[in-house]
Amino acid sequence: MTTPPFTRSADADELPQVTIRKRRGPSVVWLVPLIAGAIAIWLGVVTLREEGPTVTIKFDTAEGLEAGKTKVKYKDVEIGTVEEIRLNDDFQGVVAVAKMTKQADAFMTAGTRFWVVRPRVGLSGVTGLGTLFSGAYIGLDPGKGSHTTTFTGLKEPPPIASDVPGRKFVLQAETLGSIGQGAPIYYNGLRVGQVLSYELNPNHQGFTIPIFVNAPYDTMVRSGSRFWNVSGVDMSISAEGVQVSLESLPALLTGGVAFDTPGIEATAEPAAAETSFALFPSKRAVEESVYTRKVPYIAYFEGSVGGLRPGAPVEFRGIKIGRVTDVRLMLDPKTFTVRIPVTFEIEPDRVQLTAGEKRAAPYVAMAALVRHGLRAKLQSGNLLTGELVVALDLHPEAPPAELRMGGTYPEIPTMPTDIEQITQSVNQVLDKFANAHIPELVDELRAVVNGLNGLVSSPDTTGTLVALRQSAESLQQVVNTANTQFGPLAESLRRTADTANTTLSSVDEAIGRDSRLHYDLAAALKELATASRSIRVFADYLERHPEALIRGKAGPAQ
Repeated sequence: MTTPPFTRSADADELPQVTIRKRRGPSVVWLVPLIAGAIAIWLGVVTLREEGPTVTIKFDTAEGLEAGKTKVKYKDVEIGTVEEIRLNDDFQGVVAVAKMTKQADAFMTAGTRFWVVRPRVGLSGVTGLGTLFSGAYIGLDPGKGSHTTTFTGLKEPPPIASDVPGRKFVLQAETLGSIGQGAPIYYNGLRVGQVLSYELNPNHQGFTIPIFVNAPYDTMVRSGSRFWNVSGVDMSISAEGVQVSLESLPALLTGGVAFDTPGIEATAEPAAAETSFALFPSKRAVEESVYTRKVPYIAYFEGSVGGLRPGAPVEFRGIKIGRVTDVRLMLDPKTFTVRIPVTFEIEPDRVQLTAGEKRAAPYVAMAALVRHGLRAKLQSGNLLTGELVVALDLHPEAPPAELRMGGTYPEIPTMPTDIEQITQSVNQVLDKFANAHIPELVDELRAVVNGLNGLVSSPDTTGTLVALRQSAESLQQVVNTANTQFGPLAESLRRTADTANTTLSSVDEAIGRDSRLHYDLAAALKELATASRSIRVFADYLERHPEALIRGKAGPAQ
């Protein structure tokens, strides 16, 4: 089937003709992209205005951090998110890039501090336990300074937030003891602050310890306030017994600092922030610090000074008036003589004068005391520890001496210790025994005993006793005759004769050869001879072993 060719009909000529006209000016269609572009620009401006800064924080390690998840928080409010974690250019740490909210832009100053919040156990307690479930996050503590977006994170959380009311002070200590970061600060037993940190001084002599005292207790810190270390237990032994001082159980475990303000300073103005104070090692050291005048002296001791240490007390009749500052050993290589100089300080303010007396120059008063017998002597200060003290006292029997002023310090004369005096006395006795002629003395004593023995046993003594007896018998006969002739007179004479006879008999019984006296005298002479031999043996032994008077006689070898 074929399609007939198109033929123009008459009706086709009647259709309207399309006329194409060229429009002048831009087309309306272009308004759509223009509007879209304007909207995009407006959205970008709004986004930029509401978007916070991007900061970089340097840490030693990325422990606990995760890109896209770790948050940045302030007062537990999210103000940013960690977007990237990378190594430093020197590979000595990490850099965390965090996107912050617009609200956090005010915190981007040089004084702002960042740290990683994770579970920690420190002196101030356990912190960050909530991160066990939520994960670690970066904490922020706003500070002051110029605007910046580059920070260095802290290794440890700051002990005190910047918005906590109170003031910082500085303590200077010779030794640190048990004090560490976070250690408590006490006022009358109440915890009012804590130790912020500590560092060794540039000259390596002592420590600088910044502390923070919370408000309103910071107003109790005055120019006259005194700080001391309360770490551990302060125990002392005295005549009153054992004294133990403990501030609190936390101070025992973690160390701590206490302070007080004497009543005389209560009306003074509060100390300014960053004021520096000395940190005393103990409360006793604080009480002793009121004696500011210290006069140095020196004394030379010949014997042993074992148990004497720097800091040992200097006492006058048991009352402390100073302390030892140094103990040394001096050896002369030419003469090989040994001297032990002990330097000490005396605090004259500890000595109270009687009413009306004026305080003279220290050296003038000391010179007068030395002339009146003042001497330095080592004495035992504690029987349990063996510590020695320097005891000053008046000894009128001491040889005359003067206060020597030619050396570095005025020299006070000394006396030997009690043990040294006993040793000297024993040595003198031994010297006398060694110099005594004991054998000659024993021979003379034996001669005397022999003479007494010969006198008692001689025939003359016996004859004298016989003559006395004969005389008594003759007298008895005379009395008998007289009794017959003279009556009462004879009777009286008889009684006299009887009495004489009885007396002579008693004498004969007392000193006769068979008498008790004769026997006892002979026994005594034998014992005296035995004692003489013992003295000879003892003298010989002492000549060979004079030390036996102190140590005793050694027993037989085992």
